[in-house]
This record gives sequence, C-alpha cells and structure tokens, in this order.
Amino acid sequence: MFSFFRKKDQDGNDPSTQSGPATQAARGEGAVTQSKPFGPETVMPTAEPDAVQESHQYDLSKMQIEVESSGNTLSPAEEQAAMLHANNQALAAISILEDEKAEFVTKRKLEPWLMLFELYQQQQNREAYDALGLEFVVAFEKTPPIWRNQINQNQQANNASAYHAFPAKLTIENIEKEAQQFLAIRQKNPNLRVDFSKIKKIDVLGAAELVAVLPRRSKQQGQLQILGSQGLIDLISPQIEVGRRIPAEAPFWLLLIEIHQILGLQEEFENLAVDYAITFEVSPPSWDPLQAPKTSSQIAEDEAKARAQVEQEADEQAQLIGIITADQPQLLEKMNSLVGNENNVTLDFSRVDRIDFESAGQILNLAMGWLQQGKKIRLINVNELVLGLLRVMGIADMLQVERRK
Repeated sequence: MFSFFRKKDQDGNDPSTQSGPATQAARGEGAVTQSKPFGPETVMPTAEPDAVQESHQYDLSKMQIEVESSGNTLSPAEEQAAMLHANNQALAAISILEDEKAEFVTKRKLEPWLMLFELYQQQQNREAYDALGLEFVVAFEKTPPIWRNQINQNQQANNASAYHAFPAKLTIENIEKEAQQFLAIRQKNPNLRVDFSKIKKIDVLGAAELVAVLPRRSKQQGQLQILGSQGLIDLISPQIEVGRRIPAEAPFWLLLIEIHQILGLQEEFENLAVDYAITFEVSPPSWDPLQAPKTSSQIAEDEAKARAQVEQEADEQAQLIGIITADQPQLLEKMNSLVGNENNVTLDFSRVDRIDFESAGQILNLAMGWLQQGKKIRLINVNELVLGLLRVMGIADMLQVERRK
C-alpha cells in the first residue's frame, strides 16, 4: 500500500533492501546501525526428523535455532501499521498487525512483534500486552519487552520546583534586572530553588536587593530552598565585624541573618541576630516560628538531593518528550536546536511516542541537510513504530538509528 515511498528498479527489485557496501557507496551514505536489544531479528526453528510428531507439533526440547537476518524490508502490513500510527490511528494499526499475526508468527520476524508490543503499551492494554508476551516466549524462547509504567507528566510538573541561579556578579550594574527575574519566577511557582553557587562578587546594593527579594518562608509564599549557601556565607562574612557600626555594612548583616533563617540554622541565626543588635544598637531580628530548625548535616543532605534533582531536570530539558506533529512543532524545533552547530550528536527518542507524516517529511529535510554538512546524527531508543516510519521515509538510511532497548 505504501510501496511508493521506495524507488523500485524495472525488474521489481527494491534497491533499498540492498544494504551492502556497494549500494551504500552509491548512495553516498555510511552504514546505518539498528541495535537489536532482543537478539536476532529472525529466529527460524528447525526440527530434527524425530522431533516432528504426527500432530505436527514441535518438541521444543529437540528443537535447534537458526539465526537469520530479516534485512531492511518491512512487510506491507508493517508499513501500513507505521503509517496508521503516524496518523494517530493506533487501533487500526493494531487490527492490521493482528490480522497478519499468523504469518509473522510463522516467519519468526521480530519487527511486527515489537510494533504490537508498542501499540498495546501506548494504548495501556496490559492484558493484550501480557498475552502477546507469552506468545513471544514460545516463539523466541527469550524474555519479551518489559512493560513500562507510564509517567504522569502533569503530576510531575506540578510537583517540580522552579529553579533560578544567580550569576557570578551581583552588583549595581545588574542587581535590579536579576531581582526582577527572580521575583517573576517565584510569582509563577512559590516552591523555588535558588542557587548562589556561582556568585563570586556581591556589593552592598546587591546584598540589599537580595534581602528584599528573599522573604522568609511562610505558608502563603511556599518553600524557598537555597543551594550553594556556604559559598555565599564565606563571601559575605569577611565584610562584617561585631562592634563596627558602618551603615553600609548593614545589608551584609541582614543577608547573612536571612540566609541562616531560610536554611533553618536557628542557633547560628540567633548568634548573628544578637551580634547585629549589639553592633547597630537595635532590637535583634526574631526567629520565624514557621521555620523548622535543621542541623548542618540535614541541610547538606537536602542540598545534595536538590542538586541531583536539578541536574536530572536539566537532562530532561535536553530530551525530546511527547509527540512530534505539525500542530505541536516544538519538539521538531528542539530537535534541530539540539543538533545546532555540533557535528556528532546523539538524540534520545526514548520518550517520543509518535511522529506524524508531515513532521517526518520535515525531519527528512533536516537529515538531508545534516548529511550534506557532514554531521553524524544518532537517534537512540526509537520505538518500533517510529522506527518503521523512519525506514519507510528513508530517514534511517541517512541517520544512525537504534531501536529502543
């Protein structure tokens, strides 16, 4: 049905199925790699004469396994299933493959099995998935693909904390802009991680602005967590001295006191507050009863966990997550931006569920451009239906594509 995507020669042979060096050289392309996490693509059972019973049932204990490659050819049913999935017609794709199940079970061809597993997974049909898994074990004598627990993206987004890192300098030149950015982020998400680890220089105005935008934790304001606190404390502490009443130093005092308040270091907070009161002959700041006291070790442990989560979220920002369609071109734009000016790029498709036909055409154009520029682009963890579409479109001939592990 979709054979028009491949050019055929006059005698009916399909050049796209010839993957030898001569063919690749003629195309001007390198070898395309497709990982095989479940073993050989085709497993053909060969029964010895005495293993075939009159009922034509196989005796698995006497069966030998021969390994053959299924090549680069997709069957018409596989092509049609890939295209139907691209068109968001998953149930129709399932119907096509189920109608062909008897044939591909006999041929022991891996691709349609993996397509059906992926379709059942995306449809959240665990019963059909497990039933197919039992058939897979009988056919291939190996473990089937593992069911993936779905990630609730909305819940994950709601539970995540926002993150803001201040730059190396907080001085009169940039503090107003930085303070406004911080307040804008906190207004959208009151649960905020603020990172001070990059700060190397801070002046009086910078300290004063931080005091103004770092209000104490309250139920209305949400939770503020500081990362890189010790570095900022070490930077500010030499700027103050007990008994030295210099008004310009007051912001440094107040910032130190506020940091200890947010961290939950009550004893250190109270000592600083008393020293501040003695130095400037004012009443000392009071400890916020809403803030639970913590030890230094607790703070270090919390910061380490937060830092790991921030790094994980940064990694996810570099991932492609969702579906790539004409109506939602953000992932296609992100894919192009991730490649950027780099010559060797690996794009993780493990969380790309579907690509529609129009977007696949745009990816084809991108791939041609990358190939002309000498870029080596590797797509990893591609699900079988997306992989089928990339093969039908010829994209897998231009990029290094590896199926999902």
